[in-house]
Amino acid sequence: MKKFRVGLVVGAIIVIIGELSIIDYDDLTLSKNWGLYLLLIGMIYTISSLILSIRHDKKQQTNLTDNNR
Repeated sequence: MKKFRVGLVVGAIIVIIGELSIIDYDDLTLSKNWGLYLLLIGMIYTISSLILSIRHDKKQQTNLTDNNR
């Protein structure tokens, strides 16, 4: 499951890089780029939640191994 989450993080980073390359930097108003901005925010939230999930699993796993001693 961890490999899947890491793969999703990598995929989200690739999407962010792709979206940053197609933003119209001459006109950064919401009217031209609102969809791209929403996608970037969504990908950042996705990356954050996956990283927090991986950390939680590591913490839970160390708690289980400490309790079994």
